[in-house]
Amino acid sequence: MAGANTASSSYSPSSTETGASSSASSPYAPPSLRQLFSAEEEMPARGVAQIHFGSSAAHSVLEALQLVPTEKPKASSGQIVVRMTVRPINRSDLNTIRNSRFSRVAAQGRQVIIGEEGCGVVEEVGEGVTKFMKGQRVIPLGMPTYSKDGQGTWQDYIVVDETNAFPVPPSVSDEVAAQFIFNPWAALGLLERLDVPKGEYLLQTAAGSAMGRLIIQLAKYFGIKTINIVRREEWRRELKALGADEVINSTTEDVRSKVKEITGQKMAYAAVDAVAGTTTKVVAACVRDGGTVIVYGALSSNDITYSIYDLRRKVQLEWFYLGDYVPTRERIDLVASKVMRLLELKVMRPHIGKKFPLSQFRDAIVEAEREGRGGKVLLIS
Repeated sequence: MAGANTASSSYSPSSTETGASSSASSPYAPPSLRQLFSAEEEMPARGVAQIHFGSSAAHSVLEALQLVPTEKPKASSGQIVVRMTVRPINRSDLNTIRNSRFSRVAAQGRQVIIGEEGCGVVEEVGEGVTKFMKGQRVIPLGMPTYSKDGQGTWQDYIVVDETNAFPVPPSVSDEVAAQFIFNPWAALGLLERLDVPKGEYLLQTAAGSAMGRLIIQLAKYFGIKTINIVRREEWRRELKALGADEVINSTTEDVRSKVKEITGQKMAYAAVDAVAGTTTKVVAACVRDGGTVIVYGALSSNDITYSIYDLRRKVQLEWFYLGDYVPTRERIDLVASKVMRLLELKVMRPHIGKKFPLSQFRDAIVEAEREGRGGKVLLIS
């Protein structure tokens, strides 16, 4: 179980958390201040719940959340109860809060707990369970149920069917296991879809991100060269040490000119873009005729700028959604086995950032949204 190197809390509750009412609030009644700020031993089971929904202007992400008491679940037949130990803060988690994804769940009077990913230890085994035993480290797969019931990983205990959990090998740490699904699966999916030949160049934006670093590592393993766009000069040496072939600082260098120089006028074979907005136009201009640009994020905008010239060059523009990559249970199991093997071999080494106790989730979110923070911020217990 993770624990060392945690950061201290500095967040102070706002008026919305001390009792101010709001028309955007859910029917779920938030706990009293005494419940909220009591010692952990007085709250044996806890979760980070979203209690305000609606316009992001009405409530910030921090104000929309509270640490609340939860009931420890019981394992029914074929189920396991998992005591969560580590959970990453993914951008998708914050988008879930901002976009009020679970407002309908809350409108039914049900508690909404955030979190799509994490790892933990089996606390209880239900009747008929054969894959796991108490005390075994596991990764719960939340995708099949999270979107329906709004019961995520940012809590002490969750219950899942044994078929929706993966065992964690001894060589994989909790911090790595907690990041097993979204970024590693997406990195593999992007490279499989693009099928870049060995020795050719893959161009990527947001190369210093946790996802960008995994793409560098995986491309290196497959013999694919990478051109990596960053906005911070200090990341050049760091990414080179990680295996990046070329690094371009978009704040000081002309990206297209550098790509032409690096590739000897051939341009990149393909590209992946996490930024969107006007950046996609720059990226598309750096890809060969008939090449493909896959957009998998929208760090700058939900809109995309694209040149008619690149359409004429037949540069293809696609969107990547993880659910499309793993549409069936068989596909999920296949990708899971591939990724776990890559993690065991240390081919992919997820970038680990600061760790915060679950109760200090607000400070953790502030750190997760800090530009240039480095590794993935983790919530531990």
